[in-house]
Parts: sequence; C-alpha cells; structure tokens
Amino acid sequence: MTAEAPTPSLLRCQRALASSRDGYWEHHLHTGGVWYSTSFLRLFGFAPDAPMPSMAQAHQRLHPDDCSRILDAYRSAVASCGDFDYEVRYLDAHNLWRWVRGRGQVWPDADGRPEVISGAVTDVHQEKLAQLSLAAQQQALEALVHERTARLEAALALAEERRQEAERAAAAKSRFLAHMSHEIRTPLNGVLGLTELALRSADTPELQRFLSAAHQSGQALLQTISDVLDLSRIESGHAGLRRKPFDATQALADTLRAVMPLARQRDLMLLFDWVGDSHWLQGDPGSLRQIVTNLLGNAVKFTPQGSVSLRGETRRGADGRVALEVQVIDTGPGIAPERRAQVFEPFVQGDDSLSRGHGGAGLGLAIATLLAEAMEGQLTLDCPDGGGSVFTLRLLLDEAEAPAQAPEPPAPPPGLAWLVYHREDAGQWLAQRLQRLGWQTRVLDSVAEASRLAQQAEAPGPDLVLLAEPALQPGIDLRVLRELLPQAQLRLLVRPDWRDTALESAASALQIRPLVAPLTPRQLRHILTNADDGLGGDTTDAHHAAPALQADATVLLVEDNEVNQLVGQELLHALGLHTTLAGNGASALTACLERPPSLVLMDLQLPGMDGLETTRRLRAMQRDRRWPGAPIVALTAHASPEDHAACRAAGMDGVLTKPLQLDTLRRRLARWLAA
Repeated sequence: MTAEAPTPSLLRCQRALASSRDGYWEHHLHTGGVWYSTSFLRLFGFAPDAPMPSMAQAHQRLHPDDCSRILDAYRSAVASCGDFDYEVRYLDAHNLWRWVRGRGQVWPDADGRPEVISGAVTDVHQEKLAQLSLAAQQQALEALVHERTARLEAALALAEERRQEAERAAAAKSRFLAHMSHEIRTPLNGVLGLTELALRSADTPELQRFLSAAHQSGQALLQTISDVLDLSRIESGHAGLRRKPFDATQALADTLRAVMPLARQRDLMLLFDWVGDSHWLQGDPGSLRQIVTNLLGNAVKFTPQGSVSLRGETRRGADGRVALEVQVIDTGPGIAPERRAQVFEPFVQGDDSLSRGHGGAGLGLAIATLLAEAMEGQLTLDCPDGGGSVFTLRLLLDEAEAPAQAPEPPAPPPGLAWLVYHREDAGQWLAQRLQRLGWQTRVLDSVAEASRLAQQAEAPGPDLVLLAEPALQPGIDLRVLRELLPQAQLRLLVRPDWRDTALESAASALQIRPLVAPLTPRQLRHILTNADDGLGGDTTDAHHAAPALQADATVLLVEDNEVNQLVGQELLHALGLHTTLAGNGASALTACLERPPSLVLMDLQLPGMDGLETTRRLRAMQRDRRWPGAPIVALTAHASPEDHAACRAAGMDGVLTKPLQLDTLRRRLARWLAA
C-alpha cells in the first residue's frame, strides 16, 4: 500500500515549521505525550533524531530562578484553559544557559476539559544579554551618580560651611579692625592734638624739633591705621565707588599739592603735565586721588634726589568714552626685576631687607591696585634701564559736561612768557605746556637775570613772568622787575605750604599775586588770557583764605574721655570758639535745653546713652519745638563707611574722624559757623 500524499495545507504547514527559526512544542495532558519540532531541537543544540524528553525532563532544564514562575503560569493557564507568556533560561545540549521567550496555549477537548498545551519559543539570548548588560551599566551609572551626588552635596555642604566660616572670620576681622581703630585713634587724638597745641607754644628750636618729630610719628601711625582699614574694606568688596562729574586735572593738581610739603623736606622737584582736551569725566575722584596719593607718596619716599613727575593724558575712544592715563615717574633707584610683581601685594616693599631705609607697612600699592581694579582699570610698573620707576594707571571713563559755573576759558592769544626757575629742567616742563598753547617761552635762572634781560632794549618784552618759589631768595626786592616791566603780568608760583608774609605783602603792593603750583590747564588759559580773577580758590593758597569763624559761637563738646576733652576744648579755644562740656548723653540733653549751643560735637561711644541715640532724642526735641536745634557733628574714632552712614541716619549733619587737627577742624566747622 503506498503512502498517501499530504494535503496541500499540511505540506504548507510542514514547510513553515521547517523554515522557522522558532521552536514548537506540544504536550498532551491526558496521555502525557510530548512533541518537539526539529527547529526546537536545533534551537537548543539537540540532534534531530534525539529522543523526545518528557515534560518533567523539560522542566528540569529550567533555571532554578525561573522555574517556579513559569510553572505557576503553566498551571494557571491549564486551570483556566487560557494562555501564558514566559521568558526563561533553558539548559541546552551543551549545558549552557540560554535565554528564550515563548507563549503557550491550552486547548480543551470536546467536553471543554484541558487536553493539549502547545506553544512556541524564540531565541532571545543575545538580546537579553544586551538588556542585562545595559541594565547593569545603568545600575552602575546610577550608583556612580548617587555616589558623586552624595560627594557633591557633601562638598557643597562643606563649601557652605567654609563660606559661613569665612563670613564669620571676615565679620570678626572687621569688628577687630573697627575696635582696634577706635582704641588706637582715641589715644592718638590726645597725642596728636596735644602735640600740635604744644608746638604752637614751644619757645625753643630744640623743643619745636622734638615736638615736630613726635607729631610726624603720630601722623605716620595714623596713616598706617587708615591704610589697614582701607585694605580690609576694599578686599571685602566694599570699595564704595561714587560716580560723579569731576575735573581730572583739578583732582591731580590737588593730589600733587598734598605731597609738596614732604617733597620740600627732601629737596625734590615736583613736576606736572597734562595732555588732552577732555578733563571733565564721570567717575570716582576720591578713589583716583587715593591711588595717585599712594603712588606719589611712595615716589617721594623712595627718591633720594632728583624729581617726581605727575603726568595725565586723555584720549577719546571710538565708543565715545575717554581713556585716562596717569603716570607717576621718579628718579629713584627703581625696583629689582624679581620684586616688581610682588610690590603690588600687601605688606611688601621694594626692599624688605633688614637694612632698608624706608618705613611704612607696604600697603599703598596694594590699595592702589585694588582700587584700580574696582574702577575696572589697570595699574602697571615699568623700570627703565636708566633708573627710576614709572607707575601707570589706565582707566576708561565717560566724558562729563563742565558745570555752568566753570566754563572753559577761550584759547589764549600768542604771547611770550618768562619762567624764572632756579633749575632749567624744572622750568622746561611748564615751558612745554605753554608752547602747546601757542606761546613762546624763555626759562631764566633768577630774578636778577630777568631784570638784566628786561633792561635790554632789543629784547622783546614778556606778556607774562612766572616767578617760581625756589628762585625767590630771602630779602629779594621785586620792585626793579616791576618797574622794568610795568605792562607785563607778574605772578608768584608757590607751593601750598609757602609762608613768607613780608614778601607776599611786598609783592601784593606791586600787583604781583601768588599762584599755587601746579597749574591746571584751566588756570593756564585764564592766566594767559589775563582773566584769572574768576579762579577763586584755584589761584590762592588755602592758608591765605582760612575761613573765619563766628566769634560768639558756642560749641557743646560731648566727650567722656578726659584727655580728649582737654584736646577738644583747647583746639576749639584756639579757633576762638566758646566751649561747654558734657560727659555723657543725658548731660548733653540737659545742656542743650539750658543753654542752646551754636553747634554740637558729639562723640559716638558714650557711657549709658550713646551718641546716636542722644542725637535722635535731640532731633525729636527739635521736632517738638522744645529745642531750637543746631548742627550736630559726629566726633568719633569710628572711621568705617557704615559708622558714617549710621551718623547721617541718626540726624547728624557731618562726621569728624579722630584724631583732630586744627586746620581740618577750622575748615569743617566753617561750614556751619562761618563768620
């Protein structure tokens, strides 16, 4: 009997099973028989003619970790005649675990009872390994992220702790500096005040010399205290820049005038030059003056002979802003190359050896550098091969309009100026400035030479003669020069600390008035146009125009320190003022009610009620019309900006910082007590 040929449908099914990569199986629940497709056997590495394993044997090849899960799903499907999915590891013919994914279906018999289970499996070994590897990597990455997050949080917590510690340390340092400043300034006020008063009555040159040395030492100590406070304030980010319109030429000239007394002691020439049309700028003139003061002070201190020059220049940029360059040039020994970068650091000088001949704490350049950076500028140093040092400050500032009360003088007409200097190189600096304005110049070495030249008929007469102070010898007679040059403008060019009452009176009678060096561009234009009457304080020395105070004014001095009471009273008496005294805040309130003063000088640190609270109560009494009111000026050894702001907030009109000096006290009190 020949075999019956399979039907097309069966043949199609056989071909599909043979070509499939999936494995198929079937389990008869009633007989226990099992069937596996050839592809199933091939999937797990079994030979096609291998004996069919029983279902129990097949279950034994399941991975122990997967066995219970698939068997539970298997039994649940049988119980419900349903289906189930699985993903398990199966032990192949080579005893290797292989990941497969499958699905089973329960088929019922005619009575609806479970009869056959069939299913298919797919090889997902490589896919599963990739998933597991990815999961492991993700887990490792999450662990790493967790670890690094924990470390970052710990680092941030540590940084926050360190920040708080730094803030506490900075606050402690600020409190310490403020306290020490107060505790040093308070006795220093007594030292400097009493020394200055003693100098006024010293009757022998030796005593005057000793007291002057003591006063200078006290001033040096005061400068060190101020420098330490400035450095601490700027380093903490509280530079306190105040932008406003200012005349840069006037700021530089004022700064140079302030160091002239020190330069006079060392017999140094101080030279000034300015190049550029833009000099009204928008910025912080106080910080600019402080930078230049430190540079000039260092230059004068470290230059044994020769000159110190201050030069300013402005150039307009393409963006409309003005580039300001300020140079301080000295003829000193210069700074060794290996120390040039270090001198900008705090407490460092150009020479730190035990044999160094200059004092100071080494803070000036550090303060100047920090201020320059706060102003978004730059401070650099160059030491030419020929010697000396050149410090250059560069700032970029906005241009400002000149105020209406200070119009720019017109361009001067051409003229001839004689510059009478004892040294030609000093006169040449001013000569260059005049020549840039279109004037001819001639530098002469003495008044006698000027007189001889004026007698020569063929020599052209000058329009202007500037007589520099060093050329004014004691006992000099200017009448001959005035008679020889009756039409010329004759002026004395003196330092701000020049004092020769007899010569000044004689010169004034000859219509020869003084000018204070250095001359600003505005001053030069006024002088060259012979229209300098409107210059006011620019052309006269401060001591000639010392403000007079009200003769009948009474000042209430509120001070608890006995030494400072003595100093304050004596300084006020030296200014011709009447004084009453209060040792605490309560006494000050009573004194103001009993005898209202013209002005109150209020110490801040008082026993019981402090000066701020006392001021607030006085202002309340004034609002209630129980006290007519008066200017209240703080008199304190507290020098920080915060202290000054607290004074203003309490109702004070001004702040005087100890130690007091007579000239400073006179100028400040003149604001409220001018005659």
